[in-house]
Amino acid sequence: MTYASTIGIFAPSSSIIPEKFEAGLQILKDHGYNTLIHPQTYIGAGEQTQIAGTAEQKISAYKDLVADTSVNFIMAATGGNRACFLLEEISKLETHKPIMGFSDVTAILGLHYKLGIRSIFGPTVQTLARMDSPHINLTFEKLKSSTQNEIEMVGGVTLYEGKVTAPIFAATMSNLASLCGTSFMPDLNQHILLLEDIGDETNRLDRMLWQILSQTNPAGLLFGQFLSPEETGRPYGEKIEEIIKKHASTQNIPCLVNAPITHDGRIFPIINGQTATFDATKRVLIL
Repeated sequence: MTYASTIGIFAPSSSIIPEKFEAGLQILKDHGYNTLIHPQTYIGAGEQTQIAGTAEQKISAYKDLVADTSVNFIMAATGGNRACFLLEEISKLETHKPIMGFSDVTAILGLHYKLGIRSIFGPTVQTLARMDSPHINLTFEKLKSSTQNEIEMVGGVTLYEGKVTAPIFAATMSNLASLCGTSFMPDLNQHILLLEDIGDETNRLDRMLWQILSQTNPAGLLFGQFLSPEETGRPYGEKIEEIIKKHASTQNIPCLVNAPITHDGRIFPIINGQTATFDATKRVLIL
């Protein structure tokens, strides 16, 4: 599956930061893409709050981009907050197109997957502006070609050895946890779960991982990095790697932590639901 030609853009989550958004747009153009930017994208741009319009305005933008025959797939302008408020209306629609994003956009990725739409865990437009050249190149290589790639998990630490081939689902952990117990949560049993996050409380990360694993029966666990974890109360007593090892020990499946997949821009497209091979022993992911 390849994604090329014209990208439709809107802001399903927070409002854009204009200079970062424009920098990301330029990178898309430099790599040969046409972009169709929905006017909703600019609501609240550069203002103090994150509000990028109402849920109704965002749904209208989504519908417009789905209906536009020139648009091949949709890309989120940025992450942030509030995509969850679109899920009820999106779930009622008969027609969809794949969307690419991560972080808060995980909510839409999860619902899309439940609806049978192979959407893409990958950069938002603004994320492109903070990515390094290797990850930018990998992003466009994956979007424009269905060629299989072996991606080394440089810096990754094997917790439990093994190799598995299964469908993969990549997500920002806190946003995936928020879907648990709702009608929008996809069936992720016997999937390779790739999880990363940023700036959350250590105790909440512990609770969220318990929540996700209570609702799924994964085939493999691949953890990116959990940047800037916080402890605003008493020290929790366990670091994130200890927390992951504790939960993974109950699964008896391949598990790798500290993979080079992070919120800071070290990210690349993963089509949720595609068959992947994850080798925790050799620390590689084949997509």
